[in-house]
Amino acid sequence: MNNILFLSKVNKKYLEEIKNYVNQFYVVSVDGREDAEKYINNTEILICYDGDVDIELIKKADKLKWIHLLSAGADNMPFKTLKERGIILTNSRGVHKYQISEQVLGYMLMFERGLNTFLRKQLNKEWDRSIRVSELFGKTICIIGIGSIGEEIARLSKEFGMKTIGVRRSGKPSKFIDEMYNDEDLLKAVSKSDYVICALPLTDDTYHMLNKEFFENMREGSYFINIGRGRVVDEKALIDALKNKKIEGAALDVFEEEPLPKNSPLWDMENVIITPHMAGISPYYMKRALEIIKSNLKAYLSEGEFINLIDLSRQY
Repeated sequence: MNNILFLSKVNKKYLEEIKNYVNQFYVVSVDGREDAEKYINNTEILICYDGDVDIELIKKADKLKWIHLLSAGADNMPFKTLKERGIILTNSRGVHKYQISEQVLGYMLMFERGLNTFLRKQLNKEWDRSIRVSELFGKTICIIGIGSIGEEIARLSKEFGMKTIGVRRSGKPSKFIDEMYNDEDLLKAVSKSDYVICALPLTDDTYHMLNKEFFENMREGSYFINIGRGRVVDEKALIDALKNKKIEGAALDVFEEEPLPKNSPLWDMENVIITPHMAGISPYYMKRALEIIKSNLKAYLSEGEFINLIDLSRQY
């Protein structure tokens, strides 16, 4: 009997749910790579987070046919090896859309209502009503990367009376996007926006896609928010844009280097909100991921259609 191996500790009730769903596999959860060694040779399906798998582990998994990522990002996957071996790769795209979208709205509300500034004033017991405040209603938001997260950000933004602009490679329309652009018109899109949201995956094509030219084309007084991937942004160019007041502020959940080094200038900037790559965290995360896994197990066993199948050539 081949294994379905979870490469991290999973709640027993979720393991039982998978065991009850398929009886032709031995379902096991281990605590990291060292414990995985005794099971990997007989593993047909591997369920893990991006970054848990490397070429050496895959070499030991002679029977491996499918990897499902509990994360949405696949930045660290050995795509070439997977392609050579014909290994299927899927991810958990969609399980983050509510919590990440809510966090983006939280960032924007903090900036518009001056809440980040008022919190600092509170620590010093300062009663200061001179802080500039405004509202989201009537503002324009540009979302770069219209997947499930981007679409949910757009939906919530419309509820706040915002105009929505989207940027996606295909330029294909979306229900909650007022204006859609393709990648070639990225600079035009951001120049029209009060808030620019990066929801891009990291691929060979998107590395440092948001560079000096990008920030120079952002509207004066606008804000940048990154809940995509840190290395999509040229961080030096972002820091320069913030220092030179080219943009009004930034909210960042992801960075080029994580944890963010203590000597990064970003820590000391009052117009920057920093969160430690936690926008996707939710108590409902695993429950949602499990629904995708179960659906894909059904597809795997009956040669059906996978949810969130990753194109190994495009890397997303």
